[in-house]
Amino acid sequence: MRTEELHLKLDPATGGPLYLQVAAALLLPIHQGHLAPGAALPSVRTLAAQLDVTVNTVLAALREIQEQGWITSQERSGFFVAATLPALPQDPGPNPAPASPLGFDLPGHLAPITSNANVTVDFTEGLADARLAPAQALGRCYQRGLRLKGAELLGTRDAMGLMRLRTCLAEHLQHSRGLTAGAGQILIVRSTAMAVTMVAQALVGPGGGRVAVENPGHGALWETLRQACPAQLCGLPVDAGGARMEALEQLLAAPGPALRLLILTPQCHFPTGVTLAPERRARLLDLARQHRLPILELDAEFDYLPPQGPGPLASQDPGQVLYAGSLSRALAPGLRVSYLVSPEPLAGVLARARQRIDWQGDPVQEWALAELLLEGEVQRQILRVRRAALNRREALADALAHGLGDLLAFDPGQAGMALWLRGQGRLAEPPRFNAWVRGCQAQGLKLRLGRHYDLDGRDLAATRLGYTAHTPEELQRAVALMA
Repeated sequence: MRTEELHLKLDPATGGPLYLQVAAALLLPIHQGHLAPGAALPSVRTLAAQLDVTVNTVLAALREIQEQGWITSQERSGFFVAATLPALPQDPGPNPAPASPLGFDLPGHLAPITSNANVTVDFTEGLADARLAPAQALGRCYQRGLRLKGAELLGTRDAMGLMRLRTCLAEHLQHSRGLTAGAGQILIVRSTAMAVTMVAQALVGPGGGRVAVENPGHGALWETLRQACPAQLCGLPVDAGGARMEALEQLLAAPGPALRLLILTPQCHFPTGVTLAPERRARLLDLARQHRLPILELDAEFDYLPPQGPGPLASQDPGQVLYAGSLSRALAPGLRVSYLVSPEPLAGVLARARQRIDWQGDPVQEWALAELLLEGEVQRQILRVRRAALNRREALADALAHGLGDLLAFDPGQAGMALWLRGQGRLAEPPRFNAWVRGCQAQGLKLRLGRHYDLDGRDLAATRLGYTAHTPEELQRAVALMA
């Protein structure tokens, strides 16, 4: 049979990840003898059009059957049926690990951390894929630092973080974000949660007060705030244009304790991924100046956003806005390095708060990361992870549209490190959506119930799916389990 005469189609009964369904469709004519050994397969774009899937999904399917030995590839020539065909692969079947129950009760004021014993894929956070990290370059920088500055780095005590890294970060932030800040305004911290804790201790303090946060928002952030100080959290509703400014105006005008702090994610709202609209940005800064309200801008996902997007609020008003970003999100989750940019008069106060939490950080790691910045490796890594994220989001959207398109809605153009999934059809009601999430959890797929993202703990027919740490094939296998 001529390859152009192939009539390929997906078999819904096949089940499994979308790319494996495509692989099965491609293997069928080979198994049936319609494609003889050595025959050329149609082009990737032709296969994608015929099967109504993306090019990346076809490529994943071709890689799968190539690894099994059914086809070979030739540079600039395409894919061909292998000269010698293997036997059909055998399915070994699942082998889940046993659960490990807790052996004691924990105090009621702090719930125990969730066990990951049965988790095969964790979608609760958008993280960097450690497999893409520049491990060799980082290793060389560690060795160089210890060889050249070992005694100094192993004895350094700088409450703001290593000056070398802060100087490099100041230049990087100016170039990548248009954020003008000197090294004296930058503190190196372990995480965004640590930055939130420091700011809450410095600006809210033990006397407590009202703190405005986005709703829906980040449940872990709210817990961090409550542990750092006796904060009274006030929710700002979020819609397609970001946080609603009329709600902020009402909070500022309301009687009672003054609003002490506003924390928000204007570039890529957590968890929905929307961007704060330009007119709301302008109104927000006007209100903050009028009421002398400090703003903490959290921007951990900036490196995964389109380069032509709006700049941070802190680049428009560095005197009103504190800015927290992360290097871990671009490099690897095991590298616990974030940073906090503040107006210079506040930097010393924040350094005291940092010293109470973490005496001096990790000078050796900070020196190595400064070297990566100076060598341009961090900038190249950002380009790598941004390209990988685009491919992964496309594969995930493709699988969701084919497998759960009538049950889940999402914005296919959403940037950042996660998709905000909303229930529709029979999953439009929170109880049914919660049952679906629990079904995913039973399959080893870790997702959060919608109430985690609501300040009042109300059930939502929605959840956040972080995808950047997983390959296209891993994502499509997971979606097959979800369906």
